[in-house]
Amino acid sequence: MSAETAIESLRRRHYSLESLPDAIRIPALGLRRDEEVKPTENATVDDIAFAILVLDAECDSAYSRLGALRKLHTLARQNGAIGSDRVVDAIPARKGGV
Repeated sequence: MSAETAIESLRRRHYSLESLPDAIRIPALGLRRDEEVKPTENATVDDIAFAILVLDAECDSAYSRLGALRKLHTLARQNGAIGSDRVVDAIPARKGGV
């Protein structure tokens, strides 16, 4: 059996860290031209802060897509669409043509 890594130990000891990734993405910032992937156990506090920026951007994008899909679904249902209708056909053009 292999020895437990530092990250595995943190996950085991702290319930809130169960989802801690093995590696983090550090974005290209300032003089650093390339994104870097680094094992979490080798990350500095600043590396974690930069990795949070990456995840925040991913979450913002995902929530934006989720919101748009929810709005599209709501508009289609409000216009009487049923489950088998094409959603783009269920949304009428605005007055004035668009």
